[in-house]
Amino acid sequence: MSTAAKPQSISTYVRTQAPEARIGVDAGQRASFRIPRTVYGTFLEDIGHSVFGGVSAELLDNPSLETYHAALRVLRERFPSKEFDRSTWMGLPLPWLPLRWADGVRYEPRWGHAANSDQYLYLMGLQGREVGIRQAVYLPIERERAYNGVLFASSSEGPVQLDVSFRRHDAPDSVLASQTVPVSGGGSWHKLAFTLTVPEGMVKPMEECDFAVSLKDEHRLSLDEIRLYPADAVDGLDPEVIKAAKSSRTPLLRYGGNFTSGYHWEDGVGPIDCRPTKLNQAWGYPESNEFGTDELMNFCRLLGARPQICLNLGSGTAEEARSWVEYCQGGVETPQGKRRAANGHPQPYSVAAWELGNELWGKDFQIGWQTPEGYAQRYKTFYDAIRSLIPPETMVFANGADVDFFKDWNGALIARDGADLSFLTSHFVVGTDDRKEKAEQRSRDELWAADFAIPVGVARALEPLKAQIDANPRTRGRVRLAYTEWLFAAPENSMYPRWSNLGGALIAAGWMNMLLAHADFVPVADMTGLLEFGGIYRKRGRVFVAPQYAAFSLYSNYAGDTPVHTRTEVREYDVGRVLRRLPAMPDVPSLDVLATTDSIRHDLTLFIVNRDWKHSISATVRLKSFVAAGQATVRTLTADSILAENNEEHPNTVHPVTSSLRLGGDSFHYTFPEHALTVITFQPK
Repeated sequence: MSTAAKPQSISTYVRTQAPEARIGVDAGQRASFRIPRTVYGTFLEDIGHSVFGGVSAELLDNPSLETYHAALRVLRERFPSKEFDRSTWMGLPLPWLPLRWADGVRYEPRWGHAANSDQYLYLMGLQGREVGIRQAVYLPIERERAYNGVLFASSSEGPVQLDVSFRRHDAPDSVLASQTVPVSGGGSWHKLAFTLTVPEGMVKPMEECDFAVSLKDEHRLSLDEIRLYPADAVDGLDPEVIKAAKSSRTPLLRYGGNFTSGYHWEDGVGPIDCRPTKLNQAWGYPESNEFGTDELMNFCRLLGARPQICLNLGSGTAEEARSWVEYCQGGVETPQGKRRAANGHPQPYSVAAWELGNELWGKDFQIGWQTPEGYAQRYKTFYDAIRSLIPPETMVFANGADVDFFKDWNGALIARDGADLSFLTSHFVVGTDDRKEKAEQRSRDELWAADFAIPVGVARALEPLKAQIDANPRTRGRVRLAYTEWLFAAPENSMYPRWSNLGGALIAAGWMNMLLAHADFVPVADMTGLLEFGGIYRKRGRVFVAPQYAAFSLYSNYAGDTPVHTRTEVREYDVGRVLRRLPAMPDVPSLDVLATTDSIRHDLTLFIVNRDWKHSISATVRLKSFVAAGQATVRTLTADSILAENNEEHPNTVHPVTSSLRLGGDSFHYTFPEHALTVITFQPK
């Protein structure tokens, strides 16, 4: 028994109880719009190890030897060991430790006249002994054995011999590689370079070792700004991260997030040696400012992406925002354009978009949060400050609200600034464990069914959001939506789908089907994140990707530029008021289907998500208005469980598997595996 077809954008579904599904694909019935590449944007924020420990190849934490600017919660999480109680009592900045505990207190933090930022370390030698500092590091030893570094040293007591080395972790007498660095006397700061090469086989993959700086006998000197990189680093950036990021073919990189509302861009330009270490207030840990505007632009260049930059409308000023826009896009005749040229970049940067603020409705967490009316006024002030500098091809995004609480916030913005709007942003960072009624017990199956339905619920929630825009003649048919953050979260090691497991990847695949089907209204979207969350990880010297990143990459690499009509007869299920942020979701198809053609490759590609985590689904697929060659390519993303994850020890637990499919005519039978994304590409005959 079947019921009438229900439209879901260009894909329609018919509820049936038949044991076999039927999928009709009409390549001749095309959407009236093209899918822009900007729906495959990604998102980078200085959070966790996305920048330090991610994009940046720098191996040392707190290289400037500053007091560790961090919230108490962060200090407890990062430094639970009692050895850090001892080291900080001895005057050492976190996470540096004494080379040998038995040497006692031979260190003094000092302020003023530092080589970098505010603080440096005075190191006091001891006759007949070696005194120094160390920090535990993981080396990417599988690809690189040589490591380059620089440090600043100053001696007021004549020339001194300084040693830099790698040693076995917690075994200071076991030296793996070392170099002696001579320091001149005279009391001035000297920038000194060094190279350490680890003999083959001396360090195992994922083995922790110590980097150390030391001196012998009764010598004393000052240390500051110690930096260490693998020799294969690309302008200070991690080459494996670059390779993995480039493989996704993301055309747009958003640089923003909560940290934006307290970020002051001038801290991150000019020589790295002169940049101050500050507090990343949004996330409660140090910001070395090693990765600034020019590094962002270089990273984008290496990826083949354009930057989408979020301006500070939290603690920042309109003048500060204008200066940043001018630094990026102004000619060399402008003050900031001249400054950019002096920093080695005479040509203006090609910025894809400026985003005016991030989640400024967030009263409980956002620096400088706003009321709806307050933001509408602030948007106008900042927009007027920057508009004359922005070329026509650069987009401007206003900070909109999420689909479940947009009416007052977006309404104030549309009413006051409608004529100056082109895009409203929206985010959907949802907890898959975030139930509407916390006290109400729900089975695992109920929760998983609701989680996999999230893309369906959001697709339906777009309708009233668009209706509000179209109700105002100044924005009707002109203002569109940019989904500048999307992510599916849950507690680590929980029973829920989340960004790091296959379940999160399947929600993401359904989300991509939704985005591509609505790309006329939502032409911009940024996955959270390019690094960490649903993206690329660097742990213990190894780089790997989350299952969500694998799913995203299948779309960004293989989807065509035009959706075509599909009609799917399949089992459906109903979701009640389970999730806090979405209403009841009836009629959720067990197979989520999208098809695209491409105007250049002329291929046809099917993206099919099987939401059923218990059963495979057999289907008859019929192609219309497309004559396929005799063999199709199938790419399948699945694993033994929806909770399966990748990690540094098992980086390929969840990865796409490629196979072929023989065709004979315009229809074929296929069994779509349980909890899987299946991508089938047909070439024209």
